[in-house]
Amino acid sequence: MATLNESWVAYWSGRPLPSLKQTRDKLQPLMRRPERTSPADVAEIVLRDPLLTAQVLRAANQRVRSGLAADVVSVESAVMLFGVAPFFERFCRGPTVDELMAGDAARLDAFRATVLEIRFAARLARDYAYRRFDARLDEVYIAALLQGVPRLLALVATQDPAAPAPVSQATDLLASWKLPEVVIALTREDGEAQPRLTLQLAALRLAQVLGQGWWQPEVQRELKLIAPVLQCEEGAAWDVATGLMLGFARREYTGEPASPPARWLPMLPGPWPKPPAPKAVQPLTAAVAAPKSAQTAPASASASVPASPRASVAAPPAALNVMAERLRALQQAGRERAAANHIMSLAVRALADGLAMRRIMLALLTPDGSVLRARFCHGAAEADPLRNLALPLGVPSLFSRLLERPQCVRVDVPYRGEIKSLLPTDLVRQIGDGAFCAMSLFVHDKPLGILYADRAHKLDEAEYHQLRQLCQLTSAALAAGAVSSGGG
Repeated sequence: MATLNESWVAYWSGRPLPSLKQTRDKLQPLMRRPERTSPADVAEIVLRDPLLTAQVLRAANQRVRSGLAADVVSVESAVMLFGVAPFFERFCRGPTVDELMAGDAARLDAFRATVLEIRFAARLARDYAYRRFDARLDEVYIAALLQGVPRLLALVATQDPAAPAPVSQATDLLASWKLPEVVIALTREDGEAQPRLTLQLAALRLAQVLGQGWWQPEVQRELKLIAPVLQCEEGAAWDVATGLMLGFARREYTGEPASPPARWLPMLPGPWPKPPAPKAVQPLTAAVAAPKSAQTAPASASASVPASPRASVAAPPAALNVMAERLRALQQAGRERAAANHIMSLAVRALADGLAMRRIMLALLTPDGSVLRARFCHGAAEADPLRNLALPLGVPSLFSRLLERPQCVRVDVPYRGEIKSLLPTDLVRQIGDGAFCAMSLFVHDKPLGILYADRAHKLDEAEYHQLRQLCQLTSAALAAGAVSSGGG
């Protein structure tokens, strides 16, 4: 006998997912001129509709493909895969949510309000991920959108008396649709406690509770989880949320049958009760459960009046973080699809200014991929062999291992174990025998070269985390620039 979750997953395994009439209306002008419409223009509209986003990614990842075909993570990539005109033909037909719920205004209003809540949560997750210098913001935003899909499907399924009872958890549903694992991983509430997942789930829980008022104790609890991941004060994390709340209310809620979370911001501190749940629809269990270790105890009669999250932070703003500024500039260069030489200049500045590296060397693969050769060197003396590094890749080494995939490494002295075996005499002669770090550079799945750096003292854990972020952002920016220039 099928479990409740299996029945729900099976019910939606092949059913089409309806889109909003508002989405269809926005796509109509583009449908009349597909030859002048870019995939990015289409994706921008689709990403405002969680069910259409799910429908597109489900179709793209369930297609018949060869063993070498990659997963499709972004909607823009899916549109490019189908082609603009065929995309319109395939996804802009069939009934809309508005048509399916035409006889139930309250249900339609609840659906539209839920879409707004999901979009707000996805924006908040993306904004926090941006401040963590996440190199793959598409994954964060789409995972957050899809996390809310079961809530919308529950509203759609009420039209069918034969539909099984809804399930609020999205992971099994997305897995049955063969969506990419990198997206599914961000929906796992029981996943390994990596900073990326911790931030994602905390942001979604925060977005959910903000609709009940900023004074709820859960707000402070989530900020306490978010701030360490962002390496900032809780007040700074709160400023991100309030800024989005105000901007989202101004841009998104005009003419909508719902009220934005920002409506509670003018409230003064006090023992305010939770607002009542909307009567139009029975809410599902919270899509993202709070950590068991952080469940809030029931408030007692003597509970103190909550202070605003901003006021609860007594510490002054942190001093300017040079590395954070350098990473932000590199992230922006990727968004603007800057040229490769500008991106590499920013990466070198991040190593020199943010991590105080002494020698920095960029080595690129020769056209035939057989030799790694120095192309740029900073901080090394004229006679330093590092300036003229030439490493044949026929002999296994740490650098040839790094070029297998985007990654970085921190090597301390004395060299030991496998690291020592991967540092042949010829390589040590050219780079020296001290501690160093190195990261591989890729454009999509093609290795480009190695960025090497060293200094007098070793990296601590926080600095090594920043180095990994630098590695991810540099490769992501180079890939974006390659798309812009028509390469790769």
